[in-house]
Amino acid sequence: MLSKQSIRKTHTIFYNGELVEKDVIIELSKDFSEMEIKRFKKMLQQGGRLKVKGNVFEIIREENQHRNNKGDVESPFRMSTEE
Repeated sequence: MLSKQSIRKTHTIFYNGELVEKDVIIELSKDFSEMEIKRFKKMLQQGGRLKVKGNVFEIIREENQHRNNKGDVESPFRMSTEE
């Protein structure tokens, strides 16, 4: 079974094409096998589409903007000072 902590607010989850809340997914996950839970958690990390027990789940992740310790948004690429 999935825990509430495994589904973050940055995840948008569609169940058979319909947007669903976290509690619905947790209830559905009670019937998942261990391998299905592992696959679902992997998809939560990377996003995508998977099929479990004939039901299609689509997981969309929001892209996080990385911030430095000053609170400024940083580029995901390292800038080299050498040229």
